[in-house]
Amino acid sequence: MQIIIDTDPEELARRSADIAQSAADAAWLSAYATLATAILSFGLLVGAVLAWRVARDTLDQSKRAHEQMEKDSVEQTRPYVYARIVPSIGGYNAWDLVVRNSGRSSASNLTITVSEWPASDTLTEALRTMFMHPQILPPDTSIRTYWFLGPRDQAGSSGAAGFDIPVDLTVNYFGSGPNPHQYVETFHLNPSVLGLTPQPAAGVKLKEPTEELHKMREIVQALNELRRGQ
Repeated sequence: MQIIIDTDPEELARRSADIAQSAADAAWLSAYATLATAILSFGLLVGAVLAWRVARDTLDQSKRAHEQMEKDSVEQTRPYVYARIVPSIGGYNAWDLVVRNSGRSSASNLTITVSEWPASDTLTEALRTMFMHPQILPPDTSIRTYWFLGPRDQAGSSGAAGFDIPVDLTVNYFGSGPNPHQYVETFHLNPSVLGLTPQPAAGVKLKEPTEELHKMREIVQALNELRRGQ
């Protein structure tokens, strides 16, 4: 048996060209597929990056909102301690110190300091002892004490004047909770800038008051004096 091989040069050239064209087409198709895959992968990468940024921004906003809510909750429930001076129940031209907690939680470890101390006397020493010892001040309660009882040289003075100078008073206290926040507030106390502040009075004096009226006047006067500064 004989195998006849066509050795026509033109036919061989044509076949070779067809094979080369097929290979070129396959190469182009492979290149297009590779490019399309790369473009798709890049698009997926861009989408993933954008999705990550959106998720990150959403998480940051949620975290800030949560922190703001916690801060607002703390501000709404924290203790608010302030200090002021009011006309004293001790008499005319005298002043009391009122330290009050107007917040919604207790102020713990409350201590008080002043920028300057006047001459030492019975009242200032009592105040010094009080300021040094930590106090607990529940919500809507106050501490009231004598602050100034008039000039030392005035008639009938016991020599205990107290604070006859303007000072800056600082309250230092802590809130409640497992990790209580510390608060520091400073107040300027100067009775000379308070204007014409109403002062205690003995009321109307009767020429011949009965014992019942005398007792009633004392009770009313005491109640009115205790309400000062509340």
